[in-house]
Amino acid sequence: MSHDLKSDVIAAMARVGVNIAEPDQLRMTGVLCRFATSDNDRHGRKRNGWAVIFADGERPVVTAGDWAKNISEKILLGGTDAANPAERERQRIAIEQAKAARSAEIRKRQADAMQCANSQWNAAEPASEFHPYLMKKQIKATGLRESRGKILVPMRDSTGHIRNLQRIRADGQKRFLPGGRTPGLYASFGCMVDHVLIAEGYATAATLYEKTGLATVAAFSAGNLLAVAQIMRKKFPSARITMAADNDEGRPDGRNVGVMAATAAAAAVGGYLLIPPVAGDWNDFFTAKRGSFEQFEASNPHASIH
Repeated sequence: MSHDLKSDVIAAMARVGVNIAEPDQLRMTGVLCRFATSDNDRHGRKRNGWAVIFADGERPVVTAGDWAKNISEKILLGGTDAANPAERERQRIAIEQAKAARSAEIRKRQADAMQCANSQWNAAEPASEFHPYLMKKQIKATGLRESRGKILVPMRDSTGHIRNLQRIRADGQKRFLPGGRTPGLYASFGCMVDHVLIAEGYATAATLYEKTGLATVAAFSAGNLLAVAQIMRKKFPSARITMAADNDEGRPDGRNVGVMAATAAAAAVGGYLLIPPVAGDWNDFFTAKRGSFEQFEASNPHASIH
């Protein structure tokens, strides 16, 4: 690649938000180039930046992106006319290369994380009921394990296999295994029969199960509620599904993410919705208020979605 053309490519990429930190990784042969970006990985460990460059046509065709910033852009150098059929085909090829590489990388990272999760799980001891997090949340240690002071929560897929772990420190800080899968994974309590509760956090789900005796599922995040609700609906077509929302009122941006996500999930599976009467989740409600779930369920105006 000539110095001038390389400079032009780098400048064009920068204009669309792809700031390359490893210019010598660029190739002109239509192959996928991976590189670190100067604004999110200066040490080249992740290489979230990518580009495919064809320089043998009338105009250089550059397709570039940054997976960390969710950027994917098509660039034509040397003119302002729209891409011709040959250039569009090269852009299509570039996008397919990038998608295939990204998918392969994600699959490998998830497979590695799954292996790590099962290794850590098998090596861990049963969790102590006196772990500070469990005592604070007033939940049992049943079904949990502990390693180096961290609670290990198994995150299973619809077939029951452990795909990831949520690790919880004594101060409540939570982390998933790096690169591990999270969509569609959950932890469950009780026998799934005719009524299933779905909550965000593990402690919330554990509390609901202990208080109600109903089968309960933890989705681990608001963003995973819909996927887990759809899995439960597929597994148990006739069951009543109730989304036990987190009440995130009072956020600086004014968005009640927990209620919004639970409402959408309930609507998608023909389910029901329960919202704590005050800010917080159902674990907060029961540990602070000592409230009655049955009484609140009967009086909650948000109890059903039609």
